Amino acid sequence: MKTEKTKALEKLLEKHFNPRRDFYVFECTLGWYGKEIVDCVSYNCDREVTCFEIKQSKQDFHSKNKLSFFGNKNYFVMPYSLYEQVKDEIPEGIGCFAAIDHINFLERPSRCGTEFYCEYIDGMEELHCVKKAKRQDLKADKEVILSSMLRSMQRDRGIAVE
Repeated sequence: MKTEKTKALEKLLEKHFNPRRDFYVFECTLGWYGKEIVDCVSYNCDREVTCFEIKQSKQDFHSKNKLSFFGNKNYFVMPYSLYEQVKDEIPEGIGCFAAIDHINFLERPSRCGTEFYCEYIDGMEELHCVKKAKRQDLKADKEVILSSMLRSMQRDRGIAVE
């Protein structure tokens, strides 16, 4: 059962995609008889697969559920307040989108003059990339990933028709 916070994060992630170049599906099972489910997987016009794992709490972040990071790029999606708590635990190469209300652009004096910085305000208005993912080789066969996405899209289409 999804929490309201998880549903809100999914909606923010859905708004993140460009309908002209991104194809995506939520809760995609990898392979025909797979047990590995990624919260969201996308494929874009650059032929790049990106996986997203949605985490809504520290307990969720530390759960025993397998992280399905098999894409060329892999990201966590979480509230900014959670990112602040777990940012040092995010593995090398894995990126993070954080839910925020807005960004304050601030300045402070420094030895070299004025220094500019961003202050993120926690909330659920938009997603902001707070850590970029590093591109890597796929950890699964691209044909298996794409057929898994198609099967999940067909499942969602069936739900929408009913």
